[in-house]
Amino acid sequence: MTMKRALILAVGVLGLGGVAQAVPGGQLMVLPKGGWTCEIPGDAAVTPVAKPELSFETIADSSYVAPDGSRGSYLRLADRLTLTSGVFSGRRFLMDGEEILRELGTDDTPTGLRCVHAGPLSLTV
Repeated sequence: MTMKRALILAVGVLGLGGVAQAVPGGQLMVLPKGGWTCEIPGDAAVTPVAKPELSFETIADSSYVAPDGSRGSYLRLADRLTLTSGVFSGRRFLMDGEEILRELGTDDTPTGLRCVHAGPLSLTV
C-alpha cells in the first residue's frame, strides 16, 4: 500500500468517529427520580381512582422500585418508556411532558392509566 493511500484510509477511519448516528427509537434519556403515583384519572364528575399497586419510584441507573420493594430497570427513548425488568417488566408508557406517563397497551392504544411524578414542589412566587 502506498503512503498516500494509507494516509487517506487513516483519515477516513478517524473521520468515522465524528459521525453522529441516530439512536433507533429516539434519544436515550432518564426519568426524574422520585415517586410516580398511578391512577385512573377523573374529571369534574368522577373522582380519580388511585392504583397504588401499579405505582413505583424511580432511582439511579435507570432503575425503579415497585411497591413490594423489588427493583427493576427501564429504558426511555425520547417520549417512550418501557419497564424492561422486574415485576413491571413489559409495561410501556408515552410521556406527556416530563411529569406524566400514560400507559400504553400492547397495540399502542392508551389503557386509561396515568402515572404522575410526585416530585418536590416549588412554592416560589
